[in-house]
Amino acid sequence: MKALKYLSFVGKVAGLVSALNVIPFVDPAVGVVVFAAASILKDAVNRIGDLLDDCKPNASFKG
Repeated sequence: MKALKYLSFVGKVAGLVSALNVIPFVDPAVGVVVFAAASILKDAVNRIGDLLDDCKPNASFKG
């Protein structure tokens, strides 16, 4: 699933830009939360997909 990779990338870039205080009227803490959420969501989807793929945590799911 390349969509997951691209969505995660966009979320991380948006979070990083917000955290660097480049966007006016957006608190840098929001950027940190967005960056962390994108990372956690990608890892969670990959792990859950791996377990649903063949019921083993062996990195066989490519999300």
